[in-house]
Amino acid sequence: MNSETVKALLPHLPVLVALGEVEHVTVAAAMLGMPQPTVSRIIRRLEKQLDISLLEPDGRGVRLTDAGRTLVPYAQRALEAVVDGLDAVQSEDRQARATVRVAFQMSLGEHLVPELIRTVRATDPTIRFVLSQGARRTCLDTLLNREADIALASRLTPPPEGLAVTPLFEQPLVVLVPSEHPRAASTSTTIRDLASEPIVTLKPGYGLRGSLDDLFARAGALPTIAFEGEDVHTVHGLVASGLGVGIVPATDTPPPGCAQIRLDDPRAFRDIGAARLPGPPSVAVTTVIAALITLTSTESGETP
Repeated sequence: MNSETVKALLPHLPVLVALGEVEHVTVAAAMLGMPQPTVSRIIRRLEKQLDISLLEPDGRGVRLTDAGRTLVPYAQRALEAVVDGLDAVQSEDRQARATVRVAFQMSLGEHLVPELIRTVRATDPTIRFVLSQGARRTCLDTLLNREADIALASRLTPPPEGLAVTPLFEQPLVVLVPSEHPRAASTSTTIRDLASEPIVTLKPGYGLRGSLDDLFARAGALPTIAFEGEDVHTVHGLVASGLGVGIVPATDTPPPGCAQIRLDDPRAFRDIGAARLPGPPSVAVTTVIAALITLTSTESGETP
């Protein structure tokens, strides 16, 4: 059988299946919501195209021929396969629309992201999260490459070109020194006071490193970088070991072996926001951003 014959048969599979169920043209037409003459014409057309008889008289009605009975189960399976395929596509589409891919800076993974997931699941348990974490630049690149729906990152004011940003909160930055450091008892210090200190910080590309570089540049000073890490906890440990001082987000309690000193600079803070690509967000993304706004409006900020 050539492909043209198959193409001609496919649109009429529902008619053939309905006739296979009831073996009555009028009833089959009613089931399909079609006029009875239309069903009759379709059957005659199929018989001509296939060069077989599908129906034969049976008293005042009709019945399927042997050829028709043979063909009907195959037609039924073909329709079921199409329905299964559509269900699978719709299921994948629903899952995709209910999945939110969040890229976030490492310092936000200890409190903010877990609390976000808990909050969203309490209101809509169908939303699924796919998480990735890394430096600020990595998070934004993931978003721009359409591998994430939301990027939680710092230094988003003003918004980077090509991104829509929802501001969330600001974190004050403080100077972290070893507990035995001469400045440990100080109430405040300045960037210029740190010009001669070995600095422990994060690698370029991280938001906190960008904030540190900006603070030194605006103060007209150059930092002496002693060590570069990839997360704030490493900075805490290096400072506690006496290997330098750091500029980090303030915490309620200083890390063990460290003291926090207020940084006397009006720009000593980092902003945290939720970035996404422009355009109408999905319902799931809207739900997640609303949860972020609610969470951060009731908290002073994220503890790294």
